[in-house]
Amino acid sequence: MTTDELLAEVAEVLPGAVLVEDLTNSGRAALARVAIDGETYIAKRHATVERFRNEVEALRTLPQAFRPGLVAVGPRVVVMEDFGPGESLADVLLGDDPARAHDALRLWARTLAAALKPSLSEGARPERLSLAGNVDALLAFAGELGCAGDVDGDIAAIEDALSAHTPWFAFGPSDACPDNNRLFADGTMKLFDFEGAGWRHAASEAAYTRAPFCTCWCVAALPGGTTEQMEDAFMAVLDPPEADAFRAATGAAVVAYVFQMAHVLQWLAETDRPMAPAGITAPARGRQYVHDRIAMLAGYADTYPSIATLATAIARAMRARWPGCDVLPPYPAFA
Repeated sequence: MTTDELLAEVAEVLPGAVLVEDLTNSGRAALARVAIDGETYIAKRHATVERFRNEVEALRTLPQAFRPGLVAVGPRVVVMEDFGPGESLADVLLGDDPARAHDALRLWARTLAAALKPSLSEGARPERLSLAGNVDALLAFAGELGCAGDVDGDIAAIEDALSAHTPWFAFGPSDACPDNNRLFADGTMKLFDFEGAGWRHAASEAAYTRAPFCTCWCVAALPGGTTEQMEDAFMAVLDPPEADAFRAATGAAVVAYVFQMAHVLQWLAETDRPMAPAGITAPARGRQYVHDRIAMLAGYADTYPSIATLATAIARAMRARWPGCDVLPPYPAFA
């Protein structure tokens, strides 16, 4: 979609709006800053109806204290508050201030939990989680490295855990990546980019603190104990019932995310591309990221032994084929 086409749709819901800046950076959505009567707004036109509906529902469901304000909605375009220029958590992690980075990580975790908390309730996800295709993709990657295993039992347990009717049903933003937020001078943070938002097990959001950041490019090593601090900060705000059981479900969500990223993991291992969009210096490369995610699964031997066994074999094979892939560089802020 061209910016002229986007502006034409914006004009239907915000007459008189003019283009200020084209912000489109992916094929998932056309994005622009527009202005009317001296005020600027962000206009977004998603590539699919589903993503559009998710974004609109999020802007109507998540607490306004933690998201952009909703300005106008058209048949396929949404206009929202413009936060203006400023830093994200990603900017801070790619900076040079470790104390500020630690503070920003905990703030991000608290913000994510606060965005979920009002919707936390009894319920179950609308459709049962299925990892079938993702398992096939990971097993194919394992096969290329000479590894094999039967993980069906563990996968069924994970699908059950994240699909069951629980007291931890919530509306989550999903894709709560380090660059999908804005830090403000008053010490607060707001989230944005809700194309994948929806009702699901709240542990699917908590997983972003334990295995940061589950579906994101901005991944590098954190100092020891940092992820525990992030998860504790999240839990302190969310305060879910049966907290220990919720933490166990978070483990299921962590493992599920690795499988859900299986197609991407295979591609990253093949290309070993830098883990950042063009124009941004990434601390990690693809194989380092993949090894980190796979090796993470080995830590779940007590709950998902067949998955842990397969992951251990894949990680070992990766190190043999690509020496050095097991060294995940730190974020520049902690270098």
